[in-house]
Amino acid sequence: MSVLVGGVGELFQSDLDVGRRAVDLLLTGQLGPDVYIEELHYGAVAVAQRLEELRPDWLLLIGAVEWGGRPGEVRRRVVRDLSPAPDDVQAAVRDAAVGYVGIDLLLDVCAGFGALPSRTVLLEVEPARTGPGDELSDETHAALLEVQGLVRTELARRPLLEVVAQLHERCAGDRLEPSEALTTVRELLSELDRLDETGQWGAAFARRDRLRLQIAESHTSESMEHLDWALWWALIEELDRLQPLDAGLAGTDRC
Repeated sequence: MSVLVGGVGELFQSDLDVGRRAVDLLLTGQLGPDVYIEELHYGAVAVAQRLEELRPDWLLLIGAVEWGGRPGEVRRRVVRDLSPAPDDVQAAVRDAAVGYVGIDLLLDVCAGFGALPSRTVLLEVEPARTGPGDELSDETHAALLEVQGLVRTELARRPLLEVVAQLHERCAGDRLEPSEALTTVRELLSELDRLDETGQWGAAFARRDRLRLQIAESHTSESMEHLDWALWWALIEELDRLQPLDAGLAGTDRC
C-alpha cells in the first residue's frame, strides 16, 4: 500500500507556497519506503498523469486554502466520492492550462481523469499573506510544525484504517452469528469511522478493552473464520500500538 504526500501551491507567493515548504521539511525525515513525497506545483494535468503513473493507494495533499479559518489554522478534510460534472472538469483543465494552481483545482482535474486514489486527505492552511514573496508569514510558518505532525499521524494510522476497511466488509450483513463481541466490533468500527472524520478517538479504547474481555470470555460468534479472528486481533493490536503514540488523546473516553 503506497502513499503520495504532495505539496500544492504557487512558488514564491508567500503563504500560498506552504505546500512546497512543508514537503521540503518532510523530505528530511524517514516516512517509510512506500511513501512518496513530492512537490506538485507543476500543473494539475501533469499531477493527474503522475498519479496514473504511481497509482498510490492514498493521497495526502498539503497547501494553502482560504477557507475562513484563523491565519495559520490547519483544516483536515477527507475527500469522498468526488465526481465533478464534465463542464466543471473542462473549466478546471482550462484554468490549469493558464497556470492556476490550487488544491480544489487539482482535485477537479484528477477526479475528472479518474486518477484520484480511493483515499484522499487534505491538510489546508489558512494563509495570512498572499502575493509575491519568498517568506511565509509568522502564522503559516508556525503551522508547518503542526502539518508535519498531522502527516505523521495520518501515516501512523494507515494500518489501522486498512484493518477497519476489511472489517467493515467482514462484519456486514448476517454472515456472522449475533454475539456480544460482534456488537462491540461494530460499535468500535463506528468510533473509528468518526476518528477518521473528526480526529476524535471517542470511546474507541474503552470498546477495545471490552472486546478483549469478551474474546477472553468466549462471547464471540460461532461462525467466525480464521480471517475474522486475525482481523479482530489485528484491530486490537493496532489500537494498542497507537494509544501511546497519540499523546493527549483529545476527545477520548477511557472509561
